[in-house]
Amino acid sequence: MSNNSLSRRSFLKFAGGAFGVAALAACAPVPAGAPAAPAAGGDAAAAPAAETSALWVILDIDFHDTYNEYTQKALQDYAAEQGWELELADSQGFAAGSGETERIAAAVQAGDPPDLVRHTLSPQLLHSLDTTLPLSDLVADVEAVYGPVAPILANGKLIDGEWWAVPYHQRAGGGYYRKDAFEGAGIDIQTIRTYDKLREACLTVSTADLFGWGITINRSGDGNSIIQRIMTGYGAGWQDETGQYINANTPEMVEAMTFIKDTYLDEAWAPMLPPGVLAWNDISNNEAFQGEVIAYTENAGTVYAKALVDGLPVAEKTGYLAPPGGPVNQEFNTIGSKDWFILKGAKNVENAKQAILAFTADLDRMDAMLESSPAYAVPAYTNLWEMSNYTQSNEMSLQIKPAALDDSGIIAGQWPGPPSPALTAIENSGIWNDMVNAFVTGTSVEEAVATAHDRMVLVFKEFDLPGEK
Repeated sequence: MSNNSLSRRSFLKFAGGAFGVAALAACAPVPAGAPAAPAAGGDAAAAPAAETSALWVILDIDFHDTYNEYTQKALQDYAAEQGWELELADSQGFAAGSGETERIAAAVQAGDPPDLVRHTLSPQLLHSLDTTLPLSDLVADVEAVYGPVAPILANGKLIDGEWWAVPYHQRAGGGYYRKDAFEGAGIDIQTIRTYDKLREACLTVSTADLFGWGITINRSGDGNSIIQRIMTGYGAGWQDETGQYINANTPEMVEAMTFIKDTYLDEAWAPMLPPGVLAWNDISNNEAFQGEVIAYTENAGTVYAKALVDGLPVAEKTGYLAPPGGPVNQEFNTIGSKDWFILKGAKNVENAKQAILAFTADLDRMDAMLESSPAYAVPAYTNLWEMSNYTQSNEMSLQIKPAALDDSGIIAGQWPGPPSPALTAIENSGIWNDMVNAFVTGTSVEEAVATAHDRMVLVFKEFDLPGEK
């Protein structure tokens, strides 16, 4: 394991969950008649697990009902075909109010983990907590069918020569815009490759009833994404290229954060901002776009997929834009994925492996899943783009292909260094959200950036990294 692996003490400090690992372990369900789990610190997670005719699966829930329903029913049908007893739970219910990664760590420690997890969680963080099994054999089996994994997906999943997750599909994400609004204003949005030009275009298309810029910087997945993209576009990063030192307090960072501050606070841009945008969460922009209140947003592909499946009028007016960058880095895309994980101590490892291959390497099942979430779920394997009949039939999916296969190597929020549990802890701690909130509420950008830098150094030191020179 890497020398900056995550201790339980550090994890608890930065995970933000309501309970400690030991407390959660005490809450882990124990099957009737089963022996009590060994005390914390024992060999529960390392003990060999007996295979049974069962499978315990945890699924994350997305902002798209037909996608959620497809996977749940398909798993139920498959388990019935195999004669397995299936226990199926959503990840938030399983977490029971704590952090999902935290809950998984507790279950592994207690010796009673689920067998299989499908989620967007950080493979590197789960690996650093020693909660997952290597799955290189399964990735090789899937690549034998569909060709190589998309280039970006090795980042944080391929660690020390082993795959610690099996990519299921990529999650389309990027810019979604109203074609009628931009075309009506004579703007070819596809030629816009920097955020300053995009901001001008969004202002131009704004009216009393349609707000051009539908993106929040409030703490949320979407808010985090836009902060990191603008930062990276301006050539700023949280860390240096070695991943050993924090490098946030730079002129480039101040310039990037000043751009963000001006966008939301300068009266010149006020006409393009929808009411309450600074308080939005991850659902707000979906609802605003589908309700035809905003002309541009950056989001996962569910914003389009749900509109299409629900038959909303906005679906046919929607176009996709690979998000722009800034004066230093213009072209970089970081389309993530849904992945399969098998947990240490799982009682049904072989069943879990069989299920992963059945749902990932079977083209008919893969196409059915892709169709359940149009242009949100897109191929995670290079040749699947051509092999999938559904993908070939969906124009919006094909628009996303160049971004999905991006090989620039620039990962927003991580650039110019490597991924690490320390960076994940910084994200979980909300340090940069506090930085943005500080300058939005009156602190100078320079002071907010300097404070965030110092706090990030402390996090790196928690992971036995030097943090500062």
